[in-house]
Amino acid sequence: MRLTSLLPLAALASLSTAQSKGCGRALPCSFPEAGTSHNLTLPGTDRRYRLYIPANYDKNKPTPLYFSFHGATRDMLEEEALSQFSNPQFNPNGIAVYPDSTNGYWLSNPNADLSRPNDLDFTNDLLDHMEENLCIDKSRVYSAGKSNGGGFTSVIACNATVGSRFAAFASVSGAYYDTDETEGIGPCEPAEREEGYPFLEFHGTADTTAPIDGNTEKNAKLPVIDFLHGWAARNGCGDNARWARNETVFVKPLVKHASWDCDGKKEIVQHYRESENGHCWPSTVGNDDYPEHADQCPLGKSPYNATEYIFEFFAGYRLNL
Repeated sequence: MRLTSLLPLAALASLSTAQSKGCGRALPCSFPEAGTSHNLTLPGTDRRYRLYIPANYDKNKPTPLYFSFHGATRDMLEEEALSQFSNPQFNPNGIAVYPDSTNGYWLSNPNADLSRPNDLDFTNDLLDHMEENLCIDKSRVYSAGKSNGGGFTSVIACNATVGSRFAAFASVSGAYYDTDETEGIGPCEPAEREEGYPFLEFHGTADTTAPIDGNTEKNAKLPVIDFLHGWAARNGCGDNARWARNETVFVKPLVKHASWDCDGKKEIVQHYRESENGHCWPSTVGNDDYPEHADQCPLGKSPYNATEYIFEFFAGYRLNL
């Protein structure tokens, strides 16, 4: 009996294109067992990363891949605990990778190490390495980060070479430096693509590390609204972009949700603004941000989990390969 596919030929072609070279290969012996995490070094470099493989990983099934970048002075271990991207409650099916910076800072921060390979090259090479050794769905690769890591996620999106490989982006309490003249970055010029650049941003109004209204000090950080308007403009909303909606989602503490519809792409840029909390990764149970930033996180928890919202946002986007 001849078997026929229920999928149209165009869909089959898309699935084939999205499948990485690592499909069908056994896990490398250095990689963690399914359901666990492990510290690794990118071959040929001294750059470290932590890798999580989900318990249900199937070498023959293309799997989404999530990058999670740590904040300034932090590291990959802290970022795994903070973002919870290895928690099956939030991420039951995806691979998570936690890159480590060379000196505690990512490109865009004035203290970043610009030595070999730089952070954009490292990210691109690490993604190559993941796709060569694991069964990755290349249409579902995503980037998120906290603070300096959130700012670096935007730097990735701005880079035509690296950013074009990621389907969507998220930043928590991001530090958005004015990078037009920063060595190793250049202006924000993402590659043109019909899917646009979906961006989700979280910020507390009491943030003094990365103030929501920016600052004018040396190494100034941009106001979050300017940062959001920038991504709305790049997604086709124009230079005078205004949100399509700005709604209250929680009352105590007050949490507002704004979103932009650009060039036919509904809610492609989104922002959650939380009163009373500051430089925190929102969580209903709390995390180490709360003791580490006790002065900025007085509530001890938030009415929502940023990680849950990030994965829901990412699920709505994939690349057209």
